[in-house]
Amino acid sequence: MAWFSRFSLLPKRKQLVSQWLEQGSGMGELGGWLASELSGGRMGPLESFFEDLPPMSRIPLESFPELLDLACKGRFIPEGIRLTEAWMERAPESVAPVNQAARLHSLAGRHEQAHELHRYALGRDPEEPETHYQLGCTLLREERMEEAKASFEQALALDPRLGKAYTNLGFVLDRKGDREGAIRQFKRAIQLDPRNANGHYNLGALYGEQGEFDLAIELFLKALELDPTSLEGRLNLGLALFNSGRHNEAIREFEMVLRHHAENGEAWFFLGVSLSRIGSHERAFSAFQKSRRLYPDDTRVLYHLGLCHVNRNEYVKALPCLLEVREADPENARNHYYLGIVYDKLGDRGQAEESYRRAESLGMSLQSRSAGA
Repeated sequence: MAWFSRFSLLPKRKQLVSQWLEQGSGMGELGGWLASELSGGRMGPLESFFEDLPPMSRIPLESFPELLDLACKGRFIPEGIRLTEAWMERAPESVAPVNQAARLHSLAGRHEQAHELHRYALGRDPEEPETHYQLGCTLLREERMEEAKASFEQALALDPRLGKAYTNLGFVLDRKGDREGAIRQFKRAIQLDPRNANGHYNLGALYGEQGEFDLAIELFLKALELDPTSLEGRLNLGLALFNSGRHNEAIREFEMVLRHHAENGEAWFFLGVSLSRIGSHERAFSAFQKSRRLYPDDTRVLYHLGLCHVNRNEYVKALPCLLEVREADPENARNHYYLGIVYDKLGDRGQAEESYRRAESLGMSLQSRSAGA
């Protein structure tokens, strides 16, 4: 069989790997394809790629940074460590592979090993901005906010154009309660690097917290264009759409999160609320049941399960849900109101009136006292 015919029968991944090794340069089309698989949550091709890595001596030296970025994003920790070791052997004077090894250990929660590598990198080149940045990231994961802040500031003193350091500095400032300072840092990060997805996400989250949902949605959409792999970013987009009353769009985002992370209780909860808002009570009930399994002690979920029973005219089933919420959250005026409706429907006027009075005493104005009002 001719070489071209044999080549065309290879799986796409192997075709691209063969081209990459033949070219002997950066990852090119292979890198783009692997990033696309990662962004779509299709981890199988990446797992196969890392399992079948060619001998380290054949990997083009300039491909190591991109390979390690994929390994970090996909949490391929052992494979990434093996790559950093090979990179160190081939570029013994460079601190870049040391910083990437520290990053991998830090992502895996092995902070002691990460700090050992940070110290080694700082000893080799104390003026390298990336070293201070990666140290800051480890300190941030350890919740050592003041030290993380100092490391990011040192990285920026050495390289004022290091956009990702502004992003993480903004994150630290936000955690410390300096919202305005955080917004300035996120804006600076985006200005320096318009492709900084985390800067867009974090700025969008702050605008969302301030109720500026249109701005938040715009930033989340841009962030997802830059990094479609972020389930947290997609969940935040869904929440911003939900808070803007754009429930059908929010449903689409929550369902996309759940397609890749079926154990996300928050996505199930807000999917249920969004479905309730458009009158899809059967689907909402199923979503709340899944959220309840993941968040068994969350009274929000139980309250909405009770409302689903009310909307399905299942008053006997609604009663224990709303009573349990009343026990856990006696100041919930709306829960008392719906308890009144349930008691009304079950023929217990005394308990109904007591629940309505309690709802009114908590500030709820009752225009009508009947289910479906």
